Amino acid sequence: YVILSCVAAPCIATSFMGGPVMKARKEFNVQYPNLYATPGYHKDADAFNRVQRGHQAVLVESLPSFTLSALVAGVCYPITMSITGVAWSVGAYLFQLGYADTNLDVKMARYKKGGMVFRLANAVAFGACVRMSGKLLGWWSS
Repeated sequence: YVILSCVAAPCIATSFMGGPVMKARKEFNVQYPNLYATPGYHKDADAFNRVQRGHQAVLVESLPSFTLSALVAGVCYPITMSITGVAWSVGAYLFQLGYADTNLDVKMARYKKGGMVFRLANAVAFGACVRMSGKLLGWWSS
């Protein structure tokens, strides 16, 4: 279950999160190869960039470290990491949903709709990885 919930589910979630980015590309006329909209050139640059940034933050800044930590920790804590993988996937979607909402203040928008679940899942995976490492090194017994 660890591989399904900590590798497959996040990959499916991030692929699914690409949909709003593609929709926003059409809606705000941001053509490839531009990763982000240019303020002053694109009329609704901020609105598009928030959708894109929510996706990029998950895909580039979090997915690799989460997957690695969760897979390693899953050796010792398979049930915990399986639940964490599902929570990460749902939380990542909620993170993007909040980030894209231009009615919310950009500083906290990503957490207003449940995106904190994504950050907590990252912390659980990292903590479990550290705990497992400490056990293997004999730093603590349980």
